[in-house]
Amino acid sequence: MDTTENLTGGRATRGSAPDVPPRSSWWNRPRTVVVGAVLTGALVFRIGTALGVDPQVRAGSGTLEVTISAVIAASLTAALAGWGVRALLLRRRNGGRAAWLVLSGAVLLVSLLGPLGAATAGAILLLLLEHLAVGAVIALGLSGAAPRAATAA
Repeated sequence: MDTTENLTGGRATRGSAPDVPPRSSWWNRPRTVVVGAVLTGALVFRIGTALGVDPQVRAGSGTLEVTISAVIAASLTAALAGWGVRALLLRRRNGGRAAWLVLSGAVLLVSLLGPLGAATAGAILLLLLEHLAVGAVIALGLSGAAPRAATAA
């Protein structure tokens, strides 16, 4: 039977599907992290508001209320940006895991400055917890997003 090498090093026979690694290791995981980050942000926000925290931030001479749609949009934006940066770092020879963890940690620390502008102590605590929770989901979830190397059978 005629066989050929496919791009992943696996063998395929003529008329059969090539030996392709599953997409779950490099495609489904980042998508799951994006959804998880959005759900985490929304959940922390809902719990905080259910406990009576009024999430308002100072804006100019007044205050601005933080809404669930703003939380979802910010979490989604951060997760998608993280996915893009992680995909670029995966092109490095070593997979860029260490660089990813340092970079995502630095971005998380800078993002923690934002909640310090909240109007009340409860709002500061809620927004800090939200940033930490979403940041942890993104940083740790995408740190293991590297595709698995094909093993010889």
